[in-house]
Amino acid sequence: MQSSMEPRMDGDDLSRQRRKREARLLDGEVPDFSGLTVADVVADVLAASDGGHAALDVPSYLLERGHTRTTITTVVDYLQRQRPADAAAGPSGPAECRD
Repeated sequence: MQSSMEPRMDGDDLSRQRRKREARLLDGEVPDFSGLTVADVVADVLAASDGGHAALDVPSYLLERGHTRTTITTVVDYLQRQRPADAAAGPSGPAECRD
């Protein structure tokens, strides 16, 4: 049994698992775009939004480029997880996306 004086490692393990999951997500290939990864799409969105500093309707931006609902949702969710907790709410997700 762990003593109350010993530091808990659960938070570190959880953080490590989250980082590994995010890395796998970013390394994943985008359907219908051979050789393009989620990280490439995120970088494209960030470049289009001046590094995340300018307003950009991410779902519409990606939809115009032919991305699927799955890719759009993945990118929007990833970007929202990267925002500081006090940041203003961004796009809620894709409203009209092709399957």
